[in-house]
Amino acid sequence: MRKKSKSQKVYDYIEELVISSEIKPGERLPSEAKLGEILNVSRVSVRAGIEKLSAIGLVSKKKGGGTYVNKPKNENYLSVFTPTLLHNTDYLEMMEVRRALDSLSVQLCAKNISEAGVKKLGEIIEHMEHIQSDLDFFDLDKKFHLLISKHSKNRFLHNIHIIIWDVLQKTLRSKYNTVTSSDSHKERIDEHKRIYEAIVGKDEDLARIYTVRHLERIIDTFVCEYNEAYHEAKEQETKK
Repeated sequence: MRKKSKSQKVYDYIEELVISSEIKPGERLPSEAKLGEILNVSRVSVRAGIEKLSAIGLVSKKKGGGTYVNKPKNENYLSVFTPTLLHNTDYLEMMEVRRALDSLSVQLCAKNISEAGVKKLGEIIEHMEHIQSDLDFFDLDKKFHLLISKHSKNRFLHNIHIIIWDVLQKTLRSKYNTVTSSDSHKERIDEHKRIYEAIVGKDEDLARIYTVRHLERIIDTFVCEYNEAYHEAKEQETKK
């Protein structure tokens, strides 16, 4: 097991203070000297750890001195967990969670979505049909599923989906691309169309079934691609 760097030690310590609410949004962190004393690291390591936290938006330095915990934006009080997820999330584990949460979201969406929401979903499907690059698909995929979670009318559930897609975009994009590069472009669009049509028809059960099938296909594709890449890497190592 690789030894944790001193800056990572600082990062993890501050992150834990925030997640446990020992230091709340808007409050000031202990001084660099105090953190160095607590963790037995240099001020250089403390600064490096704080810079990492600042880069992901958990803390910020203010004029006049001091580093403060940022207040979550958009009332997304769950966003304090994003830093932990950014460096501790496995793609398959995330997709298994998505399979469960998306299933619930789409059922609630089919029940609660407004005509304006249906129209926006339809526009996303139209854009999917006209994209030129697979790289453009990610943004539309994200918009489609987040719009579904938004129209579930469950803010807690929607906030969790925001975090999942944030982590997916920031640290798991290469894994996502592994799957989409193996897919048929038409197949991906057809899956989203079926989900959309079930929502339009207010068919909660069918919307759930199509969503689960969509995500299970992604999981299965990734497992196949990952295993193939893993075995190829092993074969190359053996030949050396």
